[in-house]
Amino acid sequence: MQAVVVRTAGEHVQVELSSGERWPAALRGKFRLEETPFTHRVAVGDAVEVRLEENIAVIEHIYPRRNWLLRADPQHPYRRQILACNIDQALLLVTVEQPFTPLRYVDGFLVMAEMYGVPVGLGFTKADLILSKKSAQRRGQLMQLYQSIGYKVFSLSIYQPDTLRTLREYLRSKRTFLTGLSGVGKSSLLNALMPGLNLATQPLVKQTQRGRHTTTYSALYHLPEGGEVIDSPGFGEFKPVEFAPQELCHYFPEMRPYLSHCRFNNCLHTDEPDCAVRAAVERGEIAPSRYRSYLALLEDSRTLPY
Repeated sequence: MQAVVVRTAGEHVQVELSSGERWPAALRGKFRLEETPFTHRVAVGDAVEVRLEENIAVIEHIYPRRNWLLRADPQHPYRRQILACNIDQALLLVTVEQPFTPLRYVDGFLVMAEMYGVPVGLGFTKADLILSKKSAQRRGQLMQLYQSIGYKVFSLSIYQPDTLRTLREYLRSKRTFLTGLSGVGKSSLLNALMPGLNLATQPLVKQTQRGRHTTTYSALYHLPEGGEVIDSPGFGEFKPVEFAPQELCHYFPEMRPYLSHCRFNNCLHTDEPDCAVRAAVERGEIAPSRYRSYLALLEDSRTLPY
């Protein structure tokens, strides 16, 4: 019997049958004996074959994945963590205040999505907040920057229903992976999109203005208008895996037009002579913040244990 993995919390798994019934699930014993580079064998979005027993669905087969999002497991550097699989797109929620989302975090996720061919939208949440002049300017600049690169950008507030209309169209009939730092408003947004869901929310920690972990598992929800959203815990970092240093520039869309104009085919765009990418940064054609993210990720790639 076919099913879809709809919830994972460590080793605890739940699947949904075609009838809509949800069952607790467990992997068949053979999976535990096989060597794997992954922290967990299944992820939300996996299509599986199950056998129903008295109180549990036994997962007997995991079907080939259409795609996935994969990051280095921060607790186990030699393992990889499957964030979600078989998805159509992703939505990264971003805030410039309460809490502040570092650009390294944003760009790390965008690189990961580019690697696996997953389209991404950026949702700048809490549009109702009264920001300082500097923060308001920064928010506008970042929205314009990522839109100019080619990413879909949304300005969102759960208190301004008009801001959710375009987002609903983006989510309709798609399976979307939703993520962002703790405190950016993932649970509040889902509650607004799906009345009656009633996910728990908490205020930011007053002293640090950082979010609290209210979501401790990944789960798939069905949207009223059609489509599915995979909600995730507030990941603290995204470290892409499985790429060589020479490949990284290809995952920055704004760098691609310049790559064939560097003097050296294997240019890393750091200190090589006649580098077209660095020249584009100096002319303001590539944002310095994006170039700094590139350099930081490049340094990370040299120390990956793969």
